[in-house]
Amino acid sequence: MGQSRLLAMVLALSGLLTGCGSSGTTGISELGSSITVLAELSSKADPIEQARVQELLQREIKEFKRINPRLSIRFRAIPSDRLEQELNYRTQRGLGPDLLLLESNRDLINLQEKVYISPVVLSNQEQSNFRSTYLGQLRYRGQQLAVPFVVIPALACFDRRQLPQSPQTLAAIIRLGQQNHSFGLNSSSDGLDEVMSGFGIELFHGKTASSTNNNQVLNALQWYREANLQPHISFVDNDEELRQGLIAGRFEWIPCYSGWLPSLQKALGTNLGIAILPAGPGGPSKPLVRTPLWVFGAQSSTRQRQIAKEFVMFTTNVVNQRGMALELGTVLPVNPSIELPLKAYPTLAVMDAAIKNVTLTTLEQKHFLLQNAKKAGAWVNQVITGVQSPSAVAPKIQALFEAMPTTGSQP
Repeated sequence: MGQSRLLAMVLALSGLLTGCGSSGTTGISELGSSITVLAELSSKADPIEQARVQELLQREIKEFKRINPRLSIRFRAIPSDRLEQELNYRTQRGLGPDLLLLESNRDLINLQEKVYISPVVLSNQEQSNFRSTYLGQLRYRGQQLAVPFVVIPALACFDRRQLPQSPQTLAAIIRLGQQNHSFGLNSSSDGLDEVMSGFGIELFHGKTASSTNNNQVLNALQWYREANLQPHISFVDNDEELRQGLIAGRFEWIPCYSGWLPSLQKALGTNLGIAILPAGPGGPSKPLVRTPLWVFGAQSSTRQRQIAKEFVMFTTNVVNQRGMALELGTVLPVNPSIELPLKAYPTLAVMDAAIKNVTLTTLEQKHFLLQNAKKAGAWVNQVITGVQSPSAVAPKIQALFEAMPTTGSQP
């Protein structure tokens, strides 16, 4: 979708905004005020996609201000490694941001404990902008700490010139590796969910699934070990190396995210293939869902909080979410009222199929995962590199799963 078509759709909606409490700006246009919006720039993100999303957000801010001409919205992008330093600096001076757009792996419990963010109260009408399962995973102690912006599915990306189709199972990856096809796999903790879930491991059910998990954890670690023994299967620990490996022809297949597609499409063109991730012996892969988050600052006035919430409702209404999905082609809407023309957009169709099997985590589980990610990744790497045997590491991984806060949810 071109820029003119997207703006036309937004302009058409503007006549409805003045009478719609969940996605409009009733009463705000009469009040002069300003808010500050900070957006996190992840070092792992595709740089082309990051620029496209920022441009789109700037357009949405401009359109929101057109409807509310007395408003001022200050927008600034902050690299991930400087975000907390920036929040601390602003908060100490009483200048905390009113709204933040954060990566999905950000520890919101930690940010709330430092009083950088605060919960938001949503009416039933406002909640209708979001799929209930995505909204539910962002509650903490009965309070809504954030709302989702868009969905970024996990996928398989491959070079059609080398592989006519993506392997459908984890076993097929090893078999194709033995046939001299090259694969790049993620050795960091970020990729554990993609493999472990395919072995039927219940990642987020604590001790209730321990008897089922014991053998499956061992089987998954044995798969890691066997995969690394294949000379054409390589494990790397960062997203950029995976992306560049596929672009340069070092890898024929990698696990990827839809947000990586702009750089991959620029390099490979129509030779880029995408598919859902391979299943394991225990069923389909159920990777953790990625949803960039709108989060509200702790130092806003009542008016600033109202404006920030109205802007979030604006970005997640039906017209803007649909336009964003069709224009970018790399995200899916969180608004449940949208039906995308999937037959006309095959990439979106694969992405839509990919989110049929995902794992949603509560904020407590995400907090636990972030605290233990390095340890879990180190254990798996000990297996991959042969430092430890799968049987030696499996009990450690299992103990970690059993210590996990319970009640994960599925969409």
